[in-house]
Amino acid sequence: MPVRRGHVAPPNIFIDTIIRKFDGQNRKFVIANAQVETVPIIFCNDGFCELTGYSRAEVMQKSSLCDFLHGPLTSSYAITQIKDFLQGSEENQVEILYYKKD
Repeated sequence: MPVRRGHVAPPNIFIDTIIRKFDGQNRKFVIANAQVETVPIIFCNDGFCELTGYSRAEVMQKSSLCDFLHGPLTSSYAITQIKDFLQGSEENQVEILYYKKD
């Protein structure tokens, strides 16, 4: 399976459409594979990399919980909420403190 444009998944027209739609809107985002138990990140855009200080290679295949961005002041309640949200299928919102790489 060749890796294209930072994807770590088979070519998928739906995913490519999402990337094209949101990548040009100055948004920072990741796309994860919910069909795998660990819900790994399969794509992150350049804006997310710039925001966090991590390269795309460092982000790929990490958990979509983004535990690599947790720090001492990150709320354990917010982390638990995100874990629960990732298991569900409804849209939710939570505020959480993440840290940059540096």
